[in-house]
Amino acid sequence: MKFLLLSVAPLVAAAAITPLMWKDVVAQEVAFPTDYKSGVLYNIVDREDRTEVHQQYTSRKALEAAKAGRPLPRGTVITSANYKALLDPQGKPVRDARGNFLTGELVRIVVMEKREGWGREYPDNLRNGEWEFAAFTPDRLRDTQMDTKVCMECHKGHDHLDYVKTYLAMGGKRVQIDPVSIPAGAVITTVVRCAVRPGRLKLGVGTPVTWVNADDMPHQLVVEGTGLKTDYLLKGQSGSVVIKEPGVYHYRDTFLPSVEALQGDLEVK
Repeated sequence: MKFLLLSVAPLVAAAAITPLMWKDVVAQEVAFPTDYKSGVLYNIVDREDRTEVHQQYTSRKALEAAKAGRPLPRGTVITSANYKALLDPQGKPVRDARGNFLTGELVRIVVMEKREGWGREYPDNLRNGEWEFAAFTPDRLRDTQMDTKVCMECHKGHDHLDYVKTYLAMGGKRVQIDPVSIPAGAVITTVVRCAVRPGRLKLGVGTPVTWVNADDMPHQLVVEGTGLKTDYLLKGQSGSVVIKEPGVYHYRDTFLPSVEALQGDLEVK
């Protein structure tokens, strides 16, 4: 999916001569969205890697734009209320009849907000269009422990989704009922519950390696140092790459790049 993003003003001329450092940036301040639950609860994600449930809200206008494949309108606020999963006496997550986590206590609230002219303060390698990020504690205080630079680095590669990693869910795209066929002779691995199983694969030069997404959330796998990556994979979809030189290659998920269970190695002989 590709669309033309709204044009934004360039960095000031001084920054072109002396690149801005992260510590020099004075970001626009995102306010706590006191009425976020009056918006639409459009996505619920079980983060198996964190044993958390993330409930995500936004406006109907934002959802309409995503369904039409357009950039989200200025003024859009996306709120993720993150809860610990409810645990049983043995410390294991309690699940409902469908296998999903039950929610426990609220631990943080993470916010993305888009406003006209925002983002001009950042260097090109960090700027997420006109989006700013913030995090708050359950009592609505700004969470100073969260480094929003990490958020920006994580979202940066998803410019075709207007830098919003839940853009596909906003547009109602969750499951692919007519997936592309897996190439003949491919070495196959599965993405499920925020993990790739098996993570390390052995294959021959020129043999396709295929990731099958059985997870509720989308994934995209990129093989570092090769320029190879899959398309965005909805649940039920698969993506393949072919490596033509022997070696050991590391891969990761572009949606959750720091999650070790979504990383692995390809040993190509």
